[in-house]
Amino acid sequence: MKNKIIVITGGATGIGLAIIKQLINNNTVISIDRNPAKIAALKAALPKIESLKADVTSDEELSNVIASIEKSHGRIDMLINNAGKGEVFNFIKTPEKELMQRIETEMSINYFAPILLTKKALPLLQKSTEPIIVIVSSGLAYMPSNTGATYAASKSAIHFVTMCIRHQLAPLKIRVVEVLPPVVETDMSKDITGLKKMPVDKFAQLFLDKLSKGENVMNIGQTAALEKFSRFFPKAAFKMLNPRKKKSIDKN
Repeated sequence: MKNKIIVITGGATGIGLAIIKQLINNNTVISIDRNPAKIAALKAALPKIESLKADVTSDEELSNVIASIEKSHGRIDMLINNAGKGEVFNFIKTPEKELMQRIETEMSINYFAPILLTKKALPLLQKSTEPIIVIVSSGLAYMPSNTGATYAASKSAIHFVTMCIRHQLAPLKIRVVEVLPPVVETDMSKDITGLKKMPVDKFAQLFLDKLSKGENVMNIGQTAALEKFSRFFPKAAFKMLNPRKKKSIDKN
């Protein structure tokens, strides 16, 4: 992929940063991030990056970002909706107000934001000769993790909406890609134990390889097995992701 105008959300860290490193030398890459310190670190590490500060949940800030890109570049060739947020779900112990705030944050970033930004970017995507929309979902869109229940719900929501957006944009010749990662070595997954994690650079390479091959639904790594298992053996798939801890027996 060369000479493309690529816009990515959450590019300062994790999966987004790994993807940028693969694309930055041959393309113009614009990263949308919220945290000023992370933006500064990104610019220091990759001087060629174009960075725009915005909260992906803000209608006004996203409108300003799109206006800036239109003024500077006139089009978008690929939009990568990568920014994500995961909170620990503990229905019993989390206070009601905190529980609802966490759910609202996840849904705002993981579900509403990709739809909002994609809608705003549509006119600039239509100016590209080969427009691509990428939505980074999750293998948990197929089957939830007990401690990531509402994160999985938000990813399941964007999974189904992506299918419909793909269908509706097909007549406009806009390619819509969903990439469903397994557990990847990022800050978001640092507290997850007992599962094999894919190196972030490996994930980015697999994603770009599949993109070049024309795949539009990318079940990467363990996600491929989870997708099949969840369809044919849903109860077993849930138990596999959510094993019950054995209660200790006091023999005294």
